[in-house]
Formats: sequence, structure tokens, C-alpha cells
Amino acid sequence: MEGDSISGRIAEVCRGLGIHDIGVADAGMWETDPLVSSRIGRGGRPRDLMPDARSVIVIGIPIQRTVLDTAPSILYNHLYNTVNTMLDQAAERIALELISMGHHAVAIPRDGYLGLAGLRGDPSAFFSHRHAAYLAGMGTFGYNNMLLTERYGPRIRLASIVTSANLPSGSPMDRQLCTGCRRCVRECPAQAVADAGYPEGITEKQGCVEISASFAAKGVSPCGRCIAVCPIGDDRCPSPTREAIDLIRSYVKPV
Repeated sequence: MEGDSISGRIAEVCRGLGIHDIGVADAGMWETDPLVSSRIGRGGRPRDLMPDARSVIVIGIPIQRTVLDTAPSILYNHLYNTVNTMLDQAAERIALELISMGHHAVAIPRDGYLGLAGLRGDPSAFFSHRHAAYLAGMGTFGYNNMLLTERYGPRIRLASIVTSANLPSGSPMDRQLCTGCRRCVRECPAQAVADAGYPEGITEKQGCVEISASFAAKGVSPCGRCIAVCPIGDDRCPSPTREAIDLIRSYVKPV
């Protein structure tokens, strides 16, 4: 099948899974894009994992703002875990579809690290979905180092599929979505968000990990505050009442 036909089939599979946010990056751009090549070293690039890789498919599922308004909470914790599971299952389904068409493909799990214990030793993942999405033209980076999209701001979770299929690809946006409002800087309970745009400003990952660990001990991780307050995106919706937020946040494990 030709690239356009393969892309059409993958889009069809994604729609059947309820996923509408899809991008494709050329696997060679990890070597040529100035930002990504400077941030993602050898070992973390598509062709390190699959030498004949030609494309990286990126899929996204949005996080509802109504839920994020309660974060950190048992409600956000449940949605976060559910979306991660959906992404992992969808990525594997896409990989299997590509394999059935005669291409090499591997699904990259949503979280490529060993939980909070692993992050304390190395606060990074073996593959960066956000940089793949950036190369696919799905968004740009904010002060919180998260990918910002036009529709959802940073309120989207991502997964990737590396494949030997040669697919029509996107390219990085030619404009910056982040306005530099610094709401994420002010909102971070760990004061981990640098007061500078990415990549000059890098989030202090250990501080973020430790605050996440404190919420995990209560059963309400992750934090979510820096993506909750970001004004970028068209996903505005009425916020829960203060009483509802307080009630939902009151459900925590005793520590």
C-alpha cells in the first residue's frame, strides 16, 4: 500500500478507537531538527530502536478540563490512568495493523520509565512522545516543558508508534503557541517550572517527582496543576463548584 492509503487505514483504525488527534513525524528529523537533535541524544531516537524506521505516528487523547479543575484528586487519578491504558492499547493496535500490511512497527508505551521510584534515579523516559508530536506539527512547547496544542493546550496525553512505513509527515509549527503568561510557573506547588521558555528553561524534574510522590502516597497523583491553568486551547468548559471540588479532593488515603 502507498503512504496515503496506509495513513487512511491508520486514521480509520484510530477513529474506531475514539482517537481523532493523530500526527506523523519523519524519523530522520531527530537527526536534523535543531531543537530535537540537541535535546534527544543517541539511544532515544526512532532509528536507534528500529534502524529502518521511516515514520513515527503520534496519537493523542485529551484530558477533560472539568476533571483537571479538581486535580490533584481521585477523579483526575482515575482519568489519567484510564487514558494511559487507552493510549497503550491503541498504539499496540496500530502497530499490529501496520505489521499486517507488511511493515515493521513497534508501539512505544505511554510511560517509558519505572514509576516514581525509577524517576528518582533518572527523571526521564527512554522515548519522548512530546518531541515526536512537536516534529509532527501537533504543537509547540510551553514554559512547563509540555507540548501545547491549539485545541487542548497541554491537556493531551500522547503515545507513539515507530514504523518502517513511509507515511506523509508533518513539520514543526512556524509559530509559538505559548504566550509566556507564566501561570504554570506561579501555580506549580513544587516551584519546579522555570521562569523561561523551553528549551532555555528546563523544569526541575526532581522537585516535580517529589511532589508527585507526595500525592501518590495519598492516592491522588499526578499533580496536574500546570496543565490545568494553561489558557491555551479551545477546550473551555464550566468549572465544578467550589463545594464539588472540595468534596472530590477530600477523598485521599490516610498517610
